[in-house]
This record gives sequence, C-alpha cells and structure tokens, in this order.
Amino acid sequence: MTASQGPSPSRSRGGETNARSDQPARAAVVEAAIQCILERGLYRASSNAIAERAGVTWGAIQHHFGSREALMLAVLEEGNDRLRRLLAAAEIGGGTVEERVAAYLGVLDAYYGSREYLAFMQVLLTLAHDPRTSEQTLATMQRITGSVDADLHRLAGEVLAGTGADEATLGPLLFHALRGMAMSHVMISANPPAYGAGRAAEFATQNELLVQAIGLLLAPRTGRFES
Repeated sequence: MTASQGPSPSRSRGGETNARSDQPARAAVVEAAIQCILERGLYRASSNAIAERAGVTWGAIQHHFGSREALMLAVLEEGNDRLRRLLAAAEIGGGTVEERVAAYLGVLDAYYGSREYLAFMQVLLTLAHDPRTSEQTLATMQRITGSVDADLHRLAGEVLAGTGADEATLGPLLFHALRGMAMSHVMISANPPAYGAGRAAEFATQNELLVQAIGLLLAPRTGRFES
C-alpha cells in the first residue's frame, strides 16, 4: 500500500470489529468506576481500586481510556447517555394536570434521584475545576444540553397541554422544581443512616404536596397565563 492509499476495506472492518468488541470491557470499567466513587468518594476511588473492582489491570484501563482523567470523562458521558435514553423513551400520560406532573416527576426522579447521579455530580464538579479537564468538561456539558433539550421541551409540553401555559416560560421552571425535589431526596439519603434512613414516607408526602401545588397553579383557568 502506498502512502496515498487509504486503509484497506478488510482493515477497516477489523478496526470496527475491535471497537465493537471493546465496548463491553469499556462499559464494565465505567460501571466499576461509578460504584467505586459511590462507595469511596471520588478522591479515594483510585486507579487500582477501579481496576480491582472491574477485574482488570490498570494497564488494560489505560489501553481503553489512556488516563484516569479520561476515564472520569467517560463516566460523565455515561451519565449523559443514561439521561438521554431515559428522556427519549419517556411519555407523559394522565388525564389531569396533577397526574401528568406526577408522571414527569417520576421520569426525572429515575435519573436525578438515583445514587449514580451523585457519582456523576462528583465527577462533574471535580473535572470542571481541573485545568487539565475543564475545557473537555465544558464541551461534554454542552453536548449533554444539546442532546436532551428537545425531549425536555417535549415532555414539558405534554405536561402543560391544555393548561394555556406557555411552555417556553413555565417548562424550565417546572423542570427545575421537580428535579430539585428528586436531587434533595437522594442527597439526604446519601447522608449517614441516622439522618437519611427511614424517610421514604416523608419523601413521598413531599412529592405529593409538590405535585398538588403545581397542579393547582397549572389548573386551566381562562386568561390565567395570558399576558
């Protein structure tokens, strides 16, 4: 093959096959990193601890990711992928505004109320303030926003349908209120058992009250949301 020639078709297919075969191994390492962060905290989730949990050597992790920082960026990307898949598959049902708000809260809670979200946040906050990774982290967050915006607008529109509310105005407010509730509950639950344990009933009541309050605000009323 001369320098001007591209890779042969067989070589390209081989490269694609290798990339596909690497995916399960990469996914296992990313999941091991997430669980190590949840168990030990980001700074104590060492390269060796992640490798041990994944059942591989650190050399194998370097082969897939190159560095610990690149692995943490892959963890952040995994969080993005989980949110993107969740929102893309979600549909808001319910005959009343309250039922639709509750359904939307359930969707957001599945991600923002999960323990794994705490790992993603630890990674985000650390990488965003590290000069070595801040630029890549910003680019990743911009991709995340771009990849989920359309579905967030769609879901908010489904919740607000028939209320006369302006989705562009109230959609973001609705998202932040419901996401905030989900995040507060998972953060409380992550605290020492004496503080966070046994509060499921309290969280459920808070969710119900928030849904009722938003439902009352959004109840269709002639001219309520007109300027």
